[in-house]
Amino acid sequence: MKKWMLVLVALFVSASAFSQSCLDDVWQCLKSNQVPKAQNFMKNCMASYPDNAEVWLMQANVNVQQYNYDQVRKEKDPSATPRYPNALEDAYAAFVKAVELDKNVQPKTGLFGAREGQELLAGPFEEKGKAAAAKGKTEDALKYYGIAAKCYELAQKKENAANMYIQTAMIYYSLKDMDNYEKMLEKCVATAPAASEAAYVELYYLHKDKNDTVKCAETLTKANKIFGEKSPAGLYEPMMDYYAMINDEEKLLDIVDKAIATGDPKMIPICATYLVNAKKYEKAEQILTEALAKDPKDFVLLSKMGYRYAMEYYDIMDRRQTAMNTRKWEEATKLFQSPERKNAMEKTHEWCQKAYEVNPDDLTNNRILREMKVQLNLEVPQELNDRINARMQN
Repeated sequence: MKKWMLVLVALFVSASAFSQSCLDDVWQCLKSNQVPKAQNFMKNCMASYPDNAEVWLMQANVNVQQYNYDQVRKEKDPSATPRYPNALEDAYAAFVKAVELDKNVQPKTGLFGAREGQELLAGPFEEKGKAAAAKGKTEDALKYYGIAAKCYELAQKKENAANMYIQTAMIYYSLKDMDNYEKMLEKCVATAPAASEAAYVELYYLHKDKNDTVKCAETLTKANKIFGEKSPAGLYEPMMDYYAMINDEEKLLDIVDKAIATGDPKMIPICATYLVNAKKYEKAEQILTEALAKDPKDFVLLSKMGYRYAMEYYDIMDRRQTAMNTRKWEEATKLFQSPERKNAMEKTHEWCQKAYEVNPDDLTNNRILREMKVQLNLEVPQELNDRINARMQN
């Protein structure tokens, strides 16, 4: 038995010595930047020791130098064809394989360890992902972004990894793959909670589409805890939407006030919309009037003022219909003949007409404008009809 043990030990020492000799040849080539020669030696090493972690780690380092070799050639001549087009992918696979075989595998002096090497590859894979996405090669983009995310996470660069998940989510959105879109957004906020305010906003609307008010609330609560007062503007709209959805008027108005207080002009039409929908017509008119004093030709503001009066008109007509349904004929007649109804029609027409003169191609504004012209017994220009018909056909 001892004799056999001695023979096995001798064989192991012999094999180990041979593998080290093989790797030394590759190492010397890499030190002197002889990349093609290093790969030739590497083939012999790999053929003899396919399950050796050190061999795979050396192979990964050869692949890294192959990638660098092509990058240098490209800098000198942008039209040069890569000699090692798969070097980056091969390097990543080799680093992974080395760790699978021995998580404690160590590199030779001056070369990359498995973890260090994978961290090094994150940036190049991200660039490959961007290039693939720009060319519409979505499968390649998803693959490269996925690898880059893993590499960034290994390097503890969580915000970079989260950004990769955002980029991946955008691709899934373009493919209308909403399940994976949601999964990538969830991975983004789980990996680096403060990386993207937009991710929470998108998740909120995804949960809303599923009528999941609990998750809607949870998502906004998490976002507010993370961003607080640092960057609340992007959260104001979904917060208004949420409070409108659950009919919490007090909190809705509180958020509207905070949004207006930011002084961001983009918030005015958004706030006006939620105020009108909450039947706070006077307050909506107030903020729109103040904004229009600064920019009287702003189409969005003009059309929102038209919307403000249109919704008041429809509200009166809804109440009239309810009265008719319950056979309250006198009340129905009174609402129909009310000065409030007439004023709402005339004001809707006035503001939608102003908006039309600034932008005659908005379908929503044009349809409201035509309706008010009919209700007020005014002539409907053929041009207005033509524009509505053209947009509806498209």
